[in-house]
Amino acid sequence: MAPAEDRGPTEICEELDQTILHLFDVLELLQTKRESFNSLVEQGWFSLSKSRYAMGNKCVSALQYGHQMKPLVRVDTRKKEEGQVEFHVVSEGADTSKPKVEKTATVEEIGPSDQVLRRRKGTGKTDAPIQPEEEISQPAEKSGKQDPLTWFGILVPQSLRQAQKTFQEGIRLTAEIASLQSEVETTRRRYRALLEEKRQISAKENVPEQL
Repeated sequence: MAPAEDRGPTEICEELDQTILHLFDVLELLQTKRESFNSLVEQGWFSLSKSRYAMGNKCVSALQYGHQMKPLVRVDTRKKEEGQVEFHVVSEGADTSKPKVEKTATVEEIGPSDQVLRRRKGTGKTDAPIQPEEEISQPAEKSGKQDPLTWFGILVPQSLRQAQKTFQEGIRLTAEIASLQSEVETTRRRYRALLEEKRQISAKENVPEQL
């Protein structure tokens, strides 16, 4: 961006037009996202009502919440220029993708070790190849996260699963809405700053005429 001394009213007016057009685009997108979010919330609560009707009010309530609750997602924030903030919903399970690949590779190696065990049945050397099986089972139990749907039973209705997916999508949508709101505020501040800059330039140009 050029300095204030090198910019004239024409350049500032053009930037003002671009800024206000960008603001309208962001506001339109924000309105669309809000309508989608409201629709998701309504659909989620309707699915919960269907679940309570199928399973009973006492079977789908806060009484079934786990005594140890851990978040399955987190919100990351990134600050951009001019103070704009972006919000991103990150799944906690996404960090465990690499260990899963390692486990698969280890499981594939069990086949040859089993053959070694069968060949050495009479030698009494079966302790060493058995250890990898225990090492595989322990990380799987530690890394596995409990699905909140299991709080309400093993065989839950499809409506409860649909409610979970709907609210999960709503969480991701709230991050987009928050990012758009931050962009709206940043664009408004930019527009006000350009208006003030235009007024100052206009005031300087009118000073000689008044004298």
